[in-house]
Amino acid sequence: MFDIHQLEKEYTTFRQEGFDSKWLNFEALNHYFSLKSSQKEQIGTSFLGNEIYKLSFGNGEKRLLIWSQMHGNESSGTRAMFDVINFFEQKSELAQTILSQLTIDFIPMLNPDGANVNTRRNAVGIDINRDFLAKESTEIHVLLNQVEKGNYQTLFNLHDQRTIFNVGQTAKPATLSFLAPSYNVEEDVNEVREKTMGIIQAMNIELQKVIPGHVGRYTSEFYPMSTGDNFTKMDYPCVLFEAGHFPNDYQRNTTRKYNALAILVGLNALATQDNFPFDEYLAIPQNGQKYLDVVIHNVQILNGEKSSVVDLGIYFEDEYNEENNSVEQIAKIIEIGDLRKFIGHLEIDAEKQVYKGASKNYPLLNQLATFEIGSIKVENGQIIS
Repeated sequence: MFDIHQLEKEYTTFRQEGFDSKWLNFEALNHYFSLKSSQKEQIGTSFLGNEIYKLSFGNGEKRLLIWSQMHGNESSGTRAMFDVINFFEQKSELAQTILSQLTIDFIPMLNPDGANVNTRRNAVGIDINRDFLAKESTEIHVLLNQVEKGNYQTLFNLHDQRTIFNVGQTAKPATLSFLAPSYNVEEDVNEVREKTMGIIQAMNIELQKVIPGHVGRYTSEFYPMSTGDNFTKMDYPCVLFEAGHFPNDYQRNTTRKYNALAILVGLNALATQDNFPFDEYLAIPQNGQKYLDVVIHNVQILNGEKSSVVDLGIYFEDEYNEENNSVEQIAKIIEIGDLRKFIGHLEIDAEKQVYKGASKNYPLLNQLATFEIGSIKVENGQIIS
């Protein structure tokens, strides 16, 4: 019997060590392969010639493809994927149940060029997830060729989402969100979407036992050029995973854990069920966008005798530093004014202390943040105190 509480307790036994950083590049992927006995098969190369691999597990009649990092800066799914692979190699009763019923192909890091420089797009600037119709990216052909020859019944598409998302109207961050993609503008529901919704419902039921209130539903707006929508149109149930924020987890290691558990829940459902009730799918709250990373309330801005008291909203961006070959989290002010409708992952009351900028004594939007407000100090996008 599937027991998500027990699985959570055992997580540390199959968690892949060495993947604690949110930035996961092609070198780190290859280092992982050097440590593992898992057989990998090259199924293509990226625009810059980096290898794209597939790993296969199980010998069941039901076939499933899981891919990650088609957006190079979205690594939570890849790291969770490796945890799941480690779980399989433990050969527990649950692992053997899944692998006896399913044949699972994993494509970790579909976009290694983007991963190397921590960008969403590929080396020539194409968003692979919006390239289904034009098919101009090297990498979309690798994915489509694999789907064409794989005879799959189900697809899992692993992504990350920004820290801005909350669950419904609540103040809980959306740690995981899911979507059964639409196949038309009307967002109609056919048998394909029903199965996708049912798989998501099965995952949500279990996840509510360990992260209650932290699971959201992504907007089902139809995107005519996107991967999930078009796979659904081609009659593939395609589950979209969106790994989001968990409190105080900017490297997304807690999120990664629950992402791995979600994958295992989904795999167990596919292995043990033939029917997938979907009647509670729409009860999963749709994501809101209430969060900012930091909200500083009651900041006084002075110019002579003129004064304004505002709130500042800060968003963290992960930027690649080519010189250091590293990724740095930097702060930018993206909202100014009355921000009472927002929630900060960190909230600070400046108590009307005066804003002092590096060049101007008023804040500038979308710039690398450098300022002081009393004891609050941000320098070159880094929060010092």
